[in-house]
Amino acid sequence: MQKIFTKFNGLSLRRLKVLLVLLISTGFIINASAQGFDALSNPKIYVKLMHPPGLGLKINKVIFNPATGNCSDQIIDAMISDFVSNNVEVIDRNNLQAILAEHNFNFSGYVDKNSAVSIGKIIGPSAMITVKVLRCQTEIKENLYVDEKHRNYKTKTDSIARACIARTTVYLKVSIQTTDLTTGRIFTAHVLEYSPVRENKSYNGKPECPSPFEVQAMAFNYLTSDVHRMFFSWSEYTDLYFMDDKNGGLKEAFKALKAGDIAQAFELSKKNLEKCKNTPDIKEKILAHAYYNLGMMHFIQNEYDKAIEYFQESQKIRPGKIATESISECNRAKALSLEMQKVDVKAAIEIEKSNNQTQQAEKSQIANTLINADIILLTEKKLPTNLIIQKIKTSTCNFNTSTEELIKLTNAGVSEAVILLMMEKK
Repeated sequence: MQKIFTKFNGLSLRRLKVLLVLLISTGFIINASAQGFDALSNPKIYVKLMHPPGLGLKINKVIFNPATGNCSDQIIDAMISDFVSNNVEVIDRNNLQAILAEHNFNFSGYVDKNSAVSIGKIIGPSAMITVKVLRCQTEIKENLYVDEKHRNYKTKTDSIARACIARTTVYLKVSIQTTDLTTGRIFTAHVLEYSPVRENKSYNGKPECPSPFEVQAMAFNYLTSDVHRMFFSWSEYTDLYFMDDKNGGLKEAFKALKAGDIAQAFELSKKNLEKCKNTPDIKEKILAHAYYNLGMMHFIQNEYDKAIEYFQESQKIRPGKIATESISECNRAKALSLEMQKVDVKAAIEIEKSNNQTQQAEKSQIANTLINADIILLTEKKLPTNLIIQKIKTSTCNFNTSTEELIKLTNAGVSEAVILLMMEKK
């Protein structure tokens, strides 16, 4: 009897192990199937993610150094158009020279850190961009061909047809170097390279080549887009699920969201979750979906910590890929938002610093500017005329040489030579 029991007991253990493996496997299959069904049965929405400028700068003015290389004029024009359309002032080189000349600054085009900061103090927060076109070449090939196999399904026979191809390729390679005129930081040059291709195909003779200008425009557009991302924040859309179960009122929230009424969708999602939490016989799936939807509404409103909290609650009830991916996207959006804040804070600090430096320079200049009263004081102190003249020649002056003031200067004993120089330097 003991042997029979032992044998039976051993068989039972083996069966239990097999049954346990089957149950676990079945559980995974059911869970995976359920998640797959969720992915198939629920719609997606687009969530906008904002990226900070690639260089981490925030500017309102740019200056272009003279560009070099083939196609440089077209490239500069395309970049200027993008800056202007994004409300950034592009300072014309002639205007820049005039502005700097007023401050006795000689601008040659080469800028080191110290001169960059000096220019920044004069014109405010800005960047200087140096463009070097390393390659801008168009290649046209007209005598290309390819033999293609064609199937005639009526006769069930194959034939070979020769297709003639005309191909136009543009090779563009450009170096972009940026100098932050607020901090003096000179960024390492970014080398951007593109080779867009367009081709025409014909089975009856040689086709016409695609326009080189159209392909070139494609290359310029790619370049402008990448430069845009260096200086401006840019957005991308990621598509994520939003549950629209009939139970729990989730479908009504989705309808509101689809109609663009985010506030209504948010309120409905909050009510749906409370209703599901307080309904004893609610299915776990619906409760998990209600948590998930409210998390998504917080995500849409850039409330990332709150969104992650609700996604995690959904994940606890019903683990799966959808919630995991949403948590991952939310963390990515949060990281991008923090980078944007860093750029904004840095820009505010640098602008304030630049403004303070400019104000101090202006105050210092005013304090060191000679006016009529200074000349009268120097005359009263019996300084030699030659010293007064030399002081005027080497100083910033703001003299008033009206008839009334000339009389005051003469009555104060200011020499004729000094007054004549004052009239020249006013």
